[in-house]
Amino acid sequence: MRSWIAILAHNVGGLFHHPWTVAVLVIAGIVGLAALLLGLLRGVDPAAVTQAMSQTPWTHIALSFFFSAVSYLTLIGYEVHAARASAPAKPVPFRTLALGAFTSYAIGHTLGLPVVTANAVRWRVYSPAGLTLAEIGKLAAITGLTLWLSLVLAIGAGLLLGADPVATLDRLPAAVHVVTGAALLALLAGFVLWSGQGNRSIGRGIAQVRLPGARSTLVQIGLGFLDVSAAAAALWILLPADSGVRFLAFSALFACAIIGAVLTHAPAGLGAFEAAMLVTLPNTPQVQVLSALVLWRVTYFLTPFVLAIALLCGRELQRPGSRLASWMRRARLFARSLAPSILAALTFAGGVVLLVSGATPSEGTRIHALKHLVPLPFVELSHLTGSAAGALLLIIAWGLKRRLDSAWIAAVAVLAAGIVVSLAKGFDWEEALVLGAALSLLLLHRTSFYRKGGILAEPLSPGWLAAIAIVVVGSIWLGFLAYTNVDYSNELWWSFAWKGDASRFLRASVAAVVVTSAIALHKLVSHRPQRRKANLVNSEALALVIASSDRAESNLAYLGDKEFLTHEAGDAFLMYGVRGKSWIALGDPVGNPDRTRDLLWRFIEVVDAHAGRPVFYQASPRLLPLCLDAGLSLVKLGEEAKVDLSSFTVEGGAGRAWRQTLSRAKREDLKFSIIPAAELGPYLPDLKAVSDAWLTNKSVGEKGFSIGFWSDAYVSRFDHAVVRQAGEIVGFATIWYGQPGGEITVDLMRHRPSANGVMDVLFINLMLEGKKRGYRWFNLGMAPLSGLSEHRLAPYWGKIASFVVRHGERAYGFAGLKAYKEKFTPVWEPRYLAYPGSWAMPRVLLDVTSLISRGTAKAVWK
Repeated sequence: MRSWIAILAHNVGGLFHHPWTVAVLVIAGIVGLAALLLGLLRGVDPAAVTQAMSQTPWTHIALSFFFSAVSYLTLIGYEVHAARASAPAKPVPFRTLALGAFTSYAIGHTLGLPVVTANAVRWRVYSPAGLTLAEIGKLAAITGLTLWLSLVLAIGAGLLLGADPVATLDRLPAAVHVVTGAALLALLAGFVLWSGQGNRSIGRGIAQVRLPGARSTLVQIGLGFLDVSAAAAALWILLPADSGVRFLAFSALFACAIIGAVLTHAPAGLGAFEAAMLVTLPNTPQVQVLSALVLWRVTYFLTPFVLAIALLCGRELQRPGSRLASWMRRARLFARSLAPSILAALTFAGGVVLLVSGATPSEGTRIHALKHLVPLPFVELSHLTGSAAGALLLIIAWGLKRRLDSAWIAAVAVLAAGIVVSLAKGFDWEEALVLGAALSLLLLHRTSFYRKGGILAEPLSPGWLAAIAIVVVGSIWLGFLAYTNVDYSNELWWSFAWKGDASRFLRASVAAVVVTSAIALHKLVSHRPQRRKANLVNSEALALVIASSDRAESNLAYLGDKEFLTHEAGDAFLMYGVRGKSWIALGDPVGNPDRTRDLLWRFIEVVDAHAGRPVFYQASPRLLPLCLDAGLSLVKLGEEAKVDLSSFTVEGGAGRAWRQTLSRAKREDLKFSIIPAAELGPYLPDLKAVSDAWLTNKSVGEKGFSIGFWSDAYVSRFDHAVVRQAGEIVGFATIWYGQPGGEITVDLMRHRPSANGVMDVLFINLMLEGKKRGYRWFNLGMAPLSGLSEHRLAPYWGKIASFVVRHGERAYGFAGLKAYKEKFTPVWEPRYLAYPGSWAMPRVLLDVTSLISRGTAKAVWK
């Protein structure tokens, strides 16, 4: 039968294996320590602790920082030794070990549970250097063992050499301390001798750790002892000089307190260490002990912790592909997008601060101090300048919101001046801090302000003007409210005195009103629309790209009414026109399709730099994903018809209608031919006569941008398909050739009013000619507003366009145009308008129509 002692031991052992036992014991320990600490602190005044901290000499605080630095440097030393012992075949660079040691100890000391926190940091730092998780665990085991051995050495040496001072603190006989210290040192010496005999190790299997030899163990213990001593010195130096605690005795007590704090698993031993120090230092006033402990927490824990976090973040930012670097990139992009609006608001707030300051009395003590530094005229001028600067900042903020480069320069100058005058007119350091913060952020975000143009190049919005008026009037009202007891008279305007706040307010108010009124008057009298610098690239330089394009409509680049954005590789470009704020790109970029993404984003960047609206007119489905990525909205404009020439024929049943058309043309003596561009000169007068007759009959003027117009230089570039009747040209079409194997199409298509069926003859013969020359497609052009949904849930644009098609047929012939092209059985491909948001659509449509109609008045009339 087992004894009751064995049964009790078995039950107690089983209890400790229960998963909740450790947690309950830890919580109970923390609660007990909290109760002890509260009991010890009963009656302590926090204000007295704060006062004691403020009275601590700066030299002692600096020495505490120094000893803390020595402690962390020694930690790096035995991290290096531990790394060599745990992974001798993997030399880790010293720089990496120093970073890992400092950051892991600083974070582990502060957050507690160093087995988890410190080793997590080690894994993050050392794993890229090739250390495995097992090797990092062995390194942590060696450093942990070193720490415990160094604590034993510190306690043993302190008890042995400082027995008498310790006895005065704990009231135990000095002989007890001597015996205890000697026993601890003897155990430590025995461990060193044991570790030096053969290859000693602790643990089993993958967790087996080979201990270093006696010499390395002594080095490790020595470094650990220096670490504990330096950490103790960082606290000891902060205690009052008359505390009577010698360092040797204090280091032993410090080591004991550290052991108690580690066993509680509280973050940084918070509470446990403080309680231990208060108990072991009964002869030192509690206020002085707490003051030293708070400062030590700053020098030894908080400062290294913040530095360690900064170093880890910096390292993560340098690692390619790290999550932190990715998040920071996104944050910078997000901040850059918001920076102009935020900085505009801060600058506006700076203006409000200056105006309110100019309208309120200055603090008497500051003015009294100012008398001994600057003369009165300087103060008066500074007060006046401050209010004028405040009014200017209200207006400059609008330019910052518009991302203007000139607004940034003006804001920096005015804010810098505002800081100076804030200090000069009354030591208003609070204002100077606000203005300085705005100035610092402006300097950091210089690249967010890139648009060229004057601050007043565009009119201020009504809302902004109202805000400026409210602030100026409000500051004046606040000033009159502050000086209600002042007797106003004409002499007050010309009174200059150190206590003349009311006079300064009146003059500052006039300065603010004059500045804002002068700028408003300037806007009304001398505002001129800003001229945009045109792109100097001409179409001739792009001839090779146009010739290699599979899009025949690329020849619109020769029309002379567009500007070009070219890719730096020189094998692609985008053509566009500008009307108002709308920058309208025609179709997809021309040339190498691999350049499409770059050109689209470059175009949007250029437009943004000029505060415009990017618009893509007649964008193909291939461009839509990029437009959506750019945040543009889409509406369907219609469909483009393309005839497949590989299946087009005038033979058999499929070509019966076309044979009949050609036969009728033969009977009516309509003859088709192509005049090469090189031979076109003599025929230009006849073609111009046909064009003029067609325009007169249609009662329309020339258009442009997406449609060609008559120009001798433009027309002379191309071959022309002509139809003659009795030897006279009665119809013609300008021929555009795409890349061989691509498409062929026509631009100008005009005929005499009396010549019926000419266009059919032109199209059929051109399709046959294109097929003969190896082209795959014949482009019949757009059918506007075709293919739109009429569903009741369709977007409003579709409903409006469907209404226009139904009720505008007589004027525009939408359905007739679609039906005419449909008889050639083409393939229909949608075309879209990409623009920035639904609210901009009416303005964008007017700008596009104006650009095509070559004038706003013509667009509105049409």
